[in-house]
Amino acid sequence: MSPQDDGPAHSRLRLAIGNVAYKVRRQVSRFDNAEIRKGRTLARSARKGSPDVLLFGDSMTSFTAPYDSDRRPFHRMLKDAFDPSLSFHAVHGGSFNPLLYNEYIRFLEAGRARPLVVLPLTVRVRTLPWMEHPSYGHRRASAFLASLDPSTPLRRIRKGLPVPPPEVWERFYALPFPTWAGDLTIGEYVRPLRGRALSEDLDDAKLLYAYHHGGEILPGEPLDAMQELGERLRRLDVPVVAYQTPVPVEKGVELHGPQFRELAERNHILLEEAFLAGYGEAPVVRTGVSIPTRDFIDWRDGSEHVNQQGRLLIVDQVAEAARSLGVSTML
Repeated sequence: MSPQDDGPAHSRLRLAIGNVAYKVRRQVSRFDNAEIRKGRTLARSARKGSPDVLLFGDSMTSFTAPYDSDRRPFHRMLKDAFDPSLSFHAVHGGSFNPLLYNEYIRFLEAGRARPLVVLPLTVRVRTLPWMEHPSYGHRRASAFLASLDPSTPLRRIRKGLPVPPPEVWERFYALPFPTWAGDLTIGEYVRPLRGRALSEDLDDAKLLYAYHHGGEILPGEPLDAMQELGERLRRLDVPVVAYQTPVPVEKGVELHGPQFRELAERNHILLEEAFLAGYGEAPVVRTGVSIPTRDFIDWRDGSEHVNQQGRLLIVDQVAEAARSLGVSTML
């Protein structure tokens, strides 16, 4: 099956599966929040002196296309690209961002591990809707992890987070978020699109792409967090490869014109400059605006999720950058 054959029926199935998975995660998070649990797992590994390679990732790391012949997600492809004698650990999830990565890295400070760190420069998680999202902003998990000493006993790296109450969501939906779609509030993007199958309707697509990729990264907290992440990694004295999470620029330009590419390029430059200002010199895999529409899983969902061709392209370049730092790879 090709992306072109993957029509509305599959879109509805993906939406249904996604809703079920979200409800399950929400229930589990009331007792053991997933982001905090992943910090606990990393702390356990670091205290044992591993891994040799540590991958941080956003949601692109997790997804594959139903028509892929190679069903390995990005983190498995990347693991397989390194020498099998190297231990590998991946920490990833939806809208994982520099706030979380900063707190995860603190757990390395109490352990013996000094891995190669591979991390994404992701534009969307540094724009207002994803920074302020009651769940996917990950602010509550980040704040709890920040309250812990890096040597905290593993059993205490645990906390349940309740579902945000309706009034929190209403405040979120009322936030202004101007894009090419107009001077809209977040709710004016979300409510018309919520609960609907992925669509080829151009009005829907324009609204979705404006919401996902029409935000400008502003000075202050969005970039300060990137610089702090770089500074923390520099102090830890670990090698780093950064890669740009791709934006579906080709389709975005079709929908919104050249301003779509211009904004994506500008946002990626800001992220890279902020990170390198903190870390210093490091290889950056610049795949942010170079992935064609055919290499995304489904252009209709407006996400950064890529199919096997897109994943392989990024993995090859990350492995090449790691090899330039003296890390053994299989490529």
